[in-house]
Amino acid sequence: MSNPKVTKPASRTVAPRQRGHSLAPEHLGESGGAATLVAAIGGMSIFIGAVGVMVGGLTLPGSYAGSTPPPNLGRLETMQVAGGIALLVLGILIVASTAALLANLPRSRALATGTSAITALLAAAGFVLLVGATRRDPVLLAALGVAFAAFGGAAVVLARLRR
Repeated sequence: MSNPKVTKPASRTVAPRQRGHSLAPEHLGESGGAATLVAAIGGMSIFIGAVGVMVGGLTLPGSYAGSTPPPNLGRLETMQVAGGIALLVLGILIVASTAALLANLPRSRALATGTSAITALLAAAGFVLLVGATRRDPVLLAALGVAFAAFGGAAVVLARLRR
């Protein structure tokens, strides 16, 4: 006769482990992995956009080659390059914080949550300022709205994850 397999009942104090998606890091789970991916892609987009803004600022005087430039051209150029540098730093900070979170470094969840929340607040402030302007750019308004939703959602998901 065959020997029946004897199994012990599971202890009631042991909770079953939640398994994430095969591609999601186990310490983040599916929703946390998706939120981290959204923030990382958004950070890389901000980085690439920042390079474009800086190049646009540096080449601004060349766009007035055949016409009279405005009297405050130097200030416009400086402000655009400074804004590009600020966006570049923000993009690097977002990508670095999400990479640290994926690597499961200590206190990286708080850093990634904070950078996502700050980015969402900056996008919301830019949206409000642009809505109040007399000349609105609908593409920029849409981009700021998407950035607010993406980074705000990522911040909420990362803040709600169990530690």
